[in-house]
Amino acid sequence: MEMVAAITKLISNVVTFAGGLLLLFGAVTLGTNLKDHNGPGISSGAWAMAGGILIIAVAAYFGTLTVA
Repeated sequence: MEMVAAITKLISNVVTFAGGLLLLFGAVTLGTNLKDHNGPGISSGAWAMAGGILIIAVAAYFGTLTVA
């Protein structure tokens, strides 16, 4: 059981990191496209940020699961 908990924690950390990268990429995309007044790019950046936040939330939830 200890090994399963360690693997679960590792997966949760990796997925949280990936979500953070997507959030960061979305923020940069949003900022550069706001500066250029590019509507589709602004939308793309906002959706990337939303996806990153969702991935981080799911990873945090996954990290709370336990195996009986």
